[in-house]
Amino acid sequence: MTLELLKSKTGRTLVESHRGVEGEVPENSWAAIKIGHELGADLIEVDVQMSSDRVPFLRHNYQLPDGRWCSQLTWNVLKEIRIENESLPLLEDVLVWARDVGVILSLDLKSVFTPEFALSKEVIRLLERTGTKEKMLLLFLDHQELCHAKQSHPDLTVRALVTGRLAGYAEYVKKVNADCISLSYGMFRPQDVEEIHSAGSSIVLGGLWNPNTELFQELDIDILNYGNPIEARKILASK
Repeated sequence: MTLELLKSKTGRTLVESHRGVEGEVPENSWAAIKIGHELGADLIEVDVQMSSDRVPFLRHNYQLPDGRWCSQLTWNVLKEIRIENESLPLLEDVLVWARDVGVILSLDLKSVFTPEFALSKEVIRLLERTGTKEKMLLLFLDHQELCHAKQSHPDLTVRALVTGRLAGYAEYVKKVNADCISLSYGMFRPQDVEEIHSAGSSIVLGGLWNPNTELFQELDIDILNYGNPIEARKILASK
């Protein structure tokens, strides 16, 4: 059973905290995840990569500060690395924590430098093992991988990440079978929102660089992806 994300069902725009939280702690770190939760995020978005021995962990950048590629290193090497005094969280540990405290995670799969479908396969295996499959979203920039994951596991909630404006949103979200689609601020029109909702998919708005907007009063945006949940709620409450 997929997650209920539509504003028409939840009664409000949900807040998704970006990369755990943005601020004084490293993104995608344990500290960022826990602060995002403490600040009241409805969902917490994190980036997931995979080591050379197929162990999923959290990190956005494909390279480490010293230039080494994450995908070329084993987990035994990666787990000893400290970035701003923070270790790289193991995805399985994060899933267990999220399950125990009742957190919904949005897992942005960074699959560019991995074998096709390998990362999503390992992530889904962990979701099943930790009993969190129905409480997490899988986010895909690779829509081929999204289609493969959804076809193999129809009970997953999957989200298509879109960087530009598509021609024919309703047809596209049905084609890839996306439960949700991410739009970037300034890269869509009001009619696009109506079209996506007509296909039964929810909408996430990201990249909001102008907090003085009336978008949330004028349109049914289902989720706001933002760096800080408190600031996000101020934006949603403004008139």
